[in-house]
Amino acid sequence: MSSTTTPIAIDDFVLAIKDLSDENITSVKSQLLNSISKLTESNELLETEISTTKEAIAQLNPDQSHQSLAEDLELYQESIEENKIVITSQRERVTALDAEMTSRGLLSQKQEEQTKSDEIYL
Repeated sequence: MSSTTTPIAIDDFVLAIKDLSDENITSVKSQLLNSISKLTESNELLETEISTTKEAIAQLNPDQSHQSLAEDLELYQESIEENKIVITSQRERVTALDAEMTSRGLLSQKQEEQTKSDEIYL
């Protein structure tokens, strides 16, 4: 039996981080930013695989089966979409962490705006 877990709702996350130490908040933010970076990198690699797979399908003779390649293509596309959902959720959490850090005086408003700007390029 497999079990799936769902991430904590953003409203609950906002409440939970209020109880974290300054060090823990900084650590969680760092982990989230690293995860966002890795997911973005994975999506870029998957996009390359999609292009390669599409080219391979286009080069097949009409009598050759492309079912395996089509399944790969579908898997790559689904993975990208799932990663995008996770990235969006994690960016919301980074925004919540920045707001909490700002309220504690750990992050200036300017630094918070810079973090949001940096996330766009991740």
